[in-house]
Amino acid sequence: MKTPLKLLTASLLLPLLLPRTAPAEVVITPADGFSLVWDGNDGDGFNPESPAPVPPNLATAPGVAVFTSGDLGPEISVPFHVAANLNDGFYGNANSWIPGSAGAEHFGGVRLAGVATVTSFAFGRDNGNGAFEGGAPGTDCCGGQLADRSLGLYTVQITRVSFPDGDTAETGDAATGWQTIGTLDYVANDDAVPGEAFTAYYRHEYEIAQGATPIQATGFRILVPGGTAIDEIELYGPGVVDPDKDGDGFDDTVEIELGFDPNNPASTPESKTDIRTAVEFSFWAAKNKKYNIEQSPDLAAWTIIETGITGRGGEITRLYSTGAQPKQHYRAVRQ
Repeated sequence: MKTPLKLLTASLLLPLLLPRTAPAEVVITPADGFSLVWDGNDGDGFNPESPAPVPPNLATAPGVAVFTSGDLGPEISVPFHVAANLNDGFYGNANSWIPGSAGAEHFGGVRLAGVATVTSFAFGRDNGNGAFEGGAPGTDCCGGQLADRSLGLYTVQITRVSFPDGDTAETGDAATGWQTIGTLDYVANDDAVPGEAFTAYYRHEYEIAQGATPIQATGFRILVPGGTAIDEIELYGPGVVDPDKDGDGFDDTVEIELGFDPNNPASTPESKTDIRTAVEFSFWAAKNKKYNIEQSPDLAAWTIIETGITGRGGEITRLYSTGAQPKQHYRAVRQ
């Protein structure tokens, strides 16, 4: 089996996206304007030893953070199946992430240290720390390589916003939120031999591009079927670009979003100020009684915005910003 050799100092040239027939076990659908191509590997880098190391890549570089929709590990009281396993640098079920049970949408993602050129990505269900399926028992916590939790539809997305995380919206435009670059539908586990056709539960790498332009991203995430396991998300390409090229203390993406020049240190958001009006709300509170302050846009549905306020037999005053809010009503309610 070939061993991938990927360095962060790779060439700036686009990967050569050769035509390739997709195997029956996976249906690859790139989004309009994007290329999404399986590079032919099937379990490359598999290592039955413990630990089973992952090749150095952009996702394990300093300053990178991971985020998820939720983690199964804490729910079942195990120290793994958590977000940190997505880029901990080791393959295997005992170093994998599985989404938590809550929520309608499940995802795992990587926030890069700045803007990066991403030419390929890789992931798998269980690519090491155990024997191949059908072989001798391995060192994995469940004994051998695992073949479950791999089938279903995966949606691959990128963004270029500053500091993306689990709360970043899906907007369809990488400049403002998450944008889909394609889907991977793992439909079967018919092939069980690594290095031949397509074994769904091993690691696979995909080359990506946007037309003739390299993909620039600050974040990468995969929407996954519920219950899926991923032992590592790997991202490859040249090193991360300095996020603050002009050295003015603001990342380029922030300056562009606010209309400043990211190449000019004299053009900085420090000159941007905002003045907003606020509502001053006051009420009289009895000594040692507890109160809630509630807010409503229509005097019908009320939401608690502050609770456990202790009265002192006098007036209590609060200021609430009106920025980006519709008209609101306020009231104090004794607990």
